[in-house]
Amino acid sequence: MNATPENDGGDDIRIETLASTHFDDIGRAYAGIARTAAAALGVDRVSIWLFSADFQRLHRVHDHRETGRNDFGLSLDLSQRPDYVETLAAGALFSVEQADEAPHAGDALTDYMVAKGIRSMLDAPIRVGDELTGVVCHEQAERRTWSGVERDRALRIGAIAARIIAADRRHRSAALSRQARLLVEDSADAMAIASPRGALEYLNPRARTLLGLAPDEPLFGLRLVDFLQPASRTQGTQRIYPAARENGSWTGRVHLRTRQDSAVEATATLNVYRGSGGHIEHLFCVLRDIAAGRHLDARIEEMRHRHAQVLSQAGECLIVIDPVTLALRNASSGLERVLGYDDQQTRALSLYDICAEPAATLETFVRRVKRDEHLLCGETRVRHAEGHWVDVEMSMVWRAAGGRRRASISVQLHDITERIQRRRDIERLAYYDPLTGLANANLLRERAEGMLADCVQHGRSVGFLLLQLDRWQRILDIQGYQIAESLIRQVGRRLKRAFRQREVLLARVLGGVEFGVLYDASVDDAQNLARIAHEAFREPFRADRAHLHLSIRTANARAPLHAVNFKDLTKRAGIALRNAYLRNLAHCEYDTTQSSRLHDERLIEEDLRTAITTGDLPLRFQPIRSVAPGRTSIGAEALIRWRHPQLGLLAPQDFVPVAEENQLIMALDRYVLRSAAASAARWYGDFGTLSVAVNVSVVTLLNGDLPSLIAEVLDTSGLVPARLCLEITETAVMHDHRTATRILTAIKQQGVHVALDDFGTGYSSLAYLKDLPIDTLKIDRDFVRGIGADSRDEHTIETIIRLGHDLGIEVLAEGVETRFQLEWLTARDIDYAQGFYISMPLTERSLLTGRFKTRHTRH
Repeated sequence: MNATPENDGGDDIRIETLASTHFDDIGRAYAGIARTAAAALGVDRVSIWLFSADFQRLHRVHDHRETGRNDFGLSLDLSQRPDYVETLAAGALFSVEQADEAPHAGDALTDYMVAKGIRSMLDAPIRVGDELTGVVCHEQAERRTWSGVERDRALRIGAIAARIIAADRRHRSAALSRQARLLVEDSADAMAIASPRGALEYLNPRARTLLGLAPDEPLFGLRLVDFLQPASRTQGTQRIYPAARENGSWTGRVHLRTRQDSAVEATATLNVYRGSGGHIEHLFCVLRDIAAGRHLDARIEEMRHRHAQVLSQAGECLIVIDPVTLALRNASSGLERVLGYDDQQTRALSLYDICAEPAATLETFVRRVKRDEHLLCGETRVRHAEGHWVDVEMSMVWRAAGGRRRASISVQLHDITERIQRRRDIERLAYYDPLTGLANANLLRERAEGMLADCVQHGRSVGFLLLQLDRWQRILDIQGYQIAESLIRQVGRRLKRAFRQREVLLARVLGGVEFGVLYDASVDDAQNLARIAHEAFREPFRADRAHLHLSIRTANARAPLHAVNFKDLTKRAGIALRNAYLRNLAHCEYDTTQSSRLHDERLIEEDLRTAITTGDLPLRFQPIRSVAPGRTSIGAEALIRWRHPQLGLLAPQDFVPVAEENQLIMALDRYVLRSAAASAARWYGDFGTLSVAVNVSVVTLLNGDLPSLIAEVLDTSGLVPARLCLEITETAVMHDHRTATRILTAIKQQGVHVALDDFGTGYSSLAYLKDLPIDTLKIDRDFVRGIGADSRDEHTIETIIRLGHDLGIEVLAEGVETRFQLEWLTARDIDYAQGFYISMPLTERSLLTGRFKTRHTRH
C-alpha cells in the first residue's frame, strides 16, 4: 500500500458523506457502503452479510470487488463458531490478521477465507437497535495488522449500515401495511376486526355492505353480537366466543341481521390472535353470504384462510396470475419479503420469468389446475430479485370467473430454504467427514462403484491412491487428542488446496489417518498425484503454538488391472502400502508379487482356463417348486461346480471371485449358459415343462452382447425360450440401470424369462423396479432364515410378496430349510420355493429320475 489510511483525511469525509446520503434502494445502499468501506480502509474487497434468525448462518447480500462485479447467494454455517457471534453481539470487531493463525481451522469461515484467497479480515457488526443483524466484512489478500484508526472507521461504517437497514425496514413495513390494507379492502369476503371483548374496530367495504352500514358510518359502540339475530346472541356469547378463545378459531353458520333488520344467513370464521405473552390482542372475523352463493368449497376456503394469514407469516406469499399469459396480476406482501420484488417489478413479471420449471411444465400445471381446481405442484425454485434462487413449495388454486371477476389462478409459494438446508446437512453428515469436510467412506464407495461400472463398459481405467500419516500413534501419544484433531483438520485443508485443480475425489477413509484419492487413471498419472500429495506435506503444521512436520506414505492400485470391484481395489492399495513400509518407500505401486494370495489365484486362474476349455465344470440342479396345490417342480437352478485335479470338488465361492478378477467371468457365464441349455433341451421327454434358471454376472449383463449370446445358445441347443430363465442380481442392475433395462428388454423380447435374484439386499427403488422387465422376484435366503425368529425379516418378506403381486410379478423364496418356513410362506401366498427342505442340488440324472423327497404339503 502506498498510502496509510490514518493520514488520509479524505477517508473520514467519505464516511461522513455516506452517513448523510439518502438511498431509495437498499441494493444501491449496500453498494455505497461497500465502496466507501473499501476506500476508507484501503482493502481489496468488502462484503456485506446478514445473520439468520438463529444466528447459525451468515447470508451474503453484497460483494464488492475492484472489478465492480457482484456475487450473491453464499451462505456460511456458523454453528462451530460461537466465538465469532459472541464477539460481534458484544458490539466489538472480529479481526483475523493472519489467516494461517485463524482459530478453528477447517470450519466454514476459514474455508471461505482460503477459497477467496483472504489472508486478513476485519468484520464490523451491524446492530439494528439492540439486535445483531449483520456484518460489514473488510477482506485483504495480504497479511495486515489493523490500526486503531481503521478499526474506528470500520465501527462507524457498521453503525451507518445499521441506520440504513433500519430505515429500509421502516419503509418496507409501511409499504407492506398499505398493501395489506389494499388486499383487505378489495377482498370479496366480508372482514371484521374486533377487540378481545367483541367491540368492532374495523369493517371492510364488503362487510359494511353485508351488514347494511354506510361507508362512513362510525363503529363506536357496535359489537359483533349486535349483528346476530336475537335468538342467536346467546349462542354467540356462550358458545362461539368461548370455542374460538379455546381453539384459536371457530367456523360455522350464523344468522345475521342488518341495520335495516334484514335476515342474512352466512358462514362465519372467527379467529383469535394472541400476543407474545399469550393474551388476546384482537378478533378477526370473515363472513360469507350463503344466500348469495358466495360460499367456497373446502379447498378454496382453506386457501382463502391461508391467504388471510399470509400477511403475518414470514416465508409465504400468494400470487394471482393470468391463466393464459401467466402474468402476475397482484401479489401479497409476502412476495417482496420472500423474493424481494416490489410492486413495480411485480407488474412486469410472469410466472415464466421467476419459476425454474420449463414453460411446458408450467402450462401442464395450468391445464391440471383448471381441470382439478386445486394442484400441489411440489418443490421447485423461484428467482429472487437479486438473482439467486429460492427453494419453495408451490401450489395452485383455480378461481373461476364470476360477475365482474375474471378467471385467475392463485399461486401459493412457501419458502422451504431451511428445510432444504436441513436435508443438505443430513446428506453432508451421510457422505462427508465432519472433521475435514472430505468425502467419507460411503461417498467414496458409491463414487468408486459408479466409476468401476463405467470402467467395465467403456474400457477406462480407475485408480485409487492411498495416503497414510507416518508415526501417527507417536504423535497422538505426545500431543493428545485435541492437537491430533487440529492436525487432521489441517491435513484436510492441505489436501483440498493441493488437489483443487484436479478432477479427483478426496476421502478420509473410515475416519482414521488414511486418506484416499479416487481418480480417472485414463486422465491422471498415479506418480504425479503422489508427488502432489507429498509436496502438500513439505511445510510444517501448527501444533498448538509450535510447528510440527508430518510425513506420509502413498500406494496406488488400478482397476481393472489389479481389481474389478471396490473392495479388492482398496485391498490391493493396502497391500502396496504395507509393502511401502516393509521396503521403506515413500510411494509404492501394487504388483502381483506383493500378495501370496494373488500368486495362488494366478495358479487357479490357469487351471480354470483349462477347465472351461475341457468342460471339467459339472453342473448341479436345485429344484424349484410351485407352492400351488397339485403342482410339482417347475424348474431347477443351474449351479456350477469344479472338479479340481488337486483340490477336489470346489464350490462357486472358491473360484468365481478369481474369474471376476482375471476377466474369465464372461467365459464362465457362456459355459454355464450353453451347458444348462443343452441339459434342459434333453429334458423334453418325460419332463417337458421343466425349465432351467442360470445366474449371469454383472460383467456379462452389461457387456452388450448378452442378447446375441442368448439367441446363439437357444438356436444351438434347440431349447424353447420360455424354458430358460435368466437370474440377475439387483446390484448388477443398479450398476447401470438404463443399460441393464435395455439389455433385459431385448432378452425378454426373445421369450426368455428374467428373475431378480437376492431381492431386498441391494438398493433398487420402486421407481426402477416397476420399469424392469422381470417375471420373478427371488427373496434372499437371509430373510427366509429369520422366519419365526425376527419379525423384521417376516415383515420384509410380506412386503416383497405384496409388492411383487401388485406389480404382476411372481415371487420365489430361496433358502427354505424347514417345514415351518415353507408353511409360513405358503400361508402368505408365495408362488415358488427353493432350498434344502425341497431338495439338495442334484446331478442331472438324479433330477430326471426324481431322486429327491417331496416334502411340501399345501394347507
